[in-house]
Amino acid sequence: MSAAPRITVALPTCNGEAHLAEALAGVLAQQGPAFDLLVCDDRSDDRTVPLVREIAGDRARVEVNPERLGLAGNWNRAIALSRTPWVAVFHQDDVMRPGDLAARVEAIERPGADGRGLIAGPADVIDEQGRPVPPSVVEPGGLSGPFDGRFIDFAPGGLASRLASANLLRCSAVTTSRRAHEAVGGFDPGYRYVVDWDFWLRVSDRFGTTWIVQDPKVAVRWHVASETHRFKVGLDDLEETRRLLESRGVRPGRRLARAYLNRAHDALRAGRVDLARTALDRAVRLAPSVLGAILADPRLAAQMATLAVAPGLAGRCFAR
Repeated sequence: MSAAPRITVALPTCNGEAHLAEALAGVLAQQGPAFDLLVCDDRSDDRTVPLVREIAGDRARVEVNPERLGLAGNWNRAIALSRTPWVAVFHQDDVMRPGDLAARVEAIERPGADGRGLIAGPADVIDEQGRPVPPSVVEPGGLSGPFDGRFIDFAPGGLASRLASANLLRCSAVTTSRRAHEAVGGFDPGYRYVVDWDFWLRVSDRFGTTWIVQDPKVAVRWHVASETHRFKVGLDDLEETRRLLESRGVRPGRRLARAYLNRAHDALRAGRVDLARTALDRAVRLAPSVLGAILADPRLAAQMATLAVAPGLAGRCFAR
């Protein structure tokens, strides 16, 4: 164990007792490099804080926010309270596998790390019970290869070009430089759904980044039973994505149009006809070519055509 930690594992928590024990166990079991463990709690009203103290004892530094800061605010405070140059913001319900921190510190200790803002690696997805979720259900993100070597370095702007149309990084698999976090102004609390994506873009614009080529050593939890994942209420997440892309001069295209179309389909099945019509309208306006995808699927074509011309009938015929 080295005497001076180079990395902090920061868990921004808020009412996270359901999976917190597993998250902490994975972090505490890491072997090799020394690390600081910081839990920054956003005023939980469940057993999150007592649970951290029971499991981690004096291995964790626990900070409770003086007031509830929200997602971006809690992430920013966690990084601000860290005492090392690099911080892994790790979510309270994700799982850190053996060797994860060793790989991150190996990347940190490579020449040129001072000029980098992010170090990232692949992740996979698990459900509430820890079972693998296939990519056909939830995309795990990550950079596609093939790659030569253990690490892939990107100059400033290099990774940003790959992130221009989609968020390929998963927060728990990213390590952030405190210097870069301060330089770009941290996570933007004006975003709720794309707060991490916006941050990756701003950092990778100005700083170099490194991708660790390895099998996934982080498992991201997908809450199958959660309404947020099963069916997002409203269009706020898609509207945020559109706003982010447009702020960077990227014209939202077919990928986002398909997301609106999927939302229209889900909303119609849930009986939310007005939401379905709005989502369908957004899809067609963004990319008229999405009509081809609709026409290629007879059932979908029937649903969307009925929704467009007879919404009341569509609600009666296609809602579950």
